[in-house]
Amino acid sequence: MMVYTGRANVDRMFCVKDADDRAWEELPPLPEPGFGLLAADTGMVYVYTGMSMGPLDLQVEVLGDAPDLVDSGWEDIEEASLQTYSDIATVLTGAEEPVDGFPDTVLSAGTGTYRVRDYAAGRDLAWDLVVDEVVERYKLQIWPAPYAPPRIVQHRSAHAVMGY
Repeated sequence: MMVYTGRANVDRMFCVKDADDRAWEELPPLPEPGFGLLAADTGMVYVYTGMSMGPLDLQVEVLGDAPDLVDSGWEDIEEASLQTYSDIATVLTGAEEPVDGFPDTVLSAGTGTYRVRDYAAGRDLAWDLVVDEVVERYKLQIWPAPYAPPRIVQHRSAHAVMGY
């Protein structure tokens, strides 16, 4: 398991994006109706935050297999599949700039399909506001897995679902 931890300054979203140029030709996807955290397309997974702009705490875990348990101590948890063109993915801000302190991530199974589980907490604390202090935190778990439709594991926050 590889674990990366850091602080990211974001503008409404951040993403994990394949290093292959084909992933850079697409627009960011929107979450499917009923979802509010994750949106995925080939080569990318976007995570939508509650705040308009500011810092957040982020942990990314790259696993060899599916985790045994879901960490239910978070407010919102969603999953989506990520199809990659390469074995390298980068954690980026919403403006698609690399997040300081996060190296390019080597995906454990190389090119292929992965599952991404996003954990979120604090999205209600500064909804749609610009913040200077960390109020939101996220954990992403990424592991090799066959494609599966997006899944809501739990929604506990008032703003768990995108209002579009």
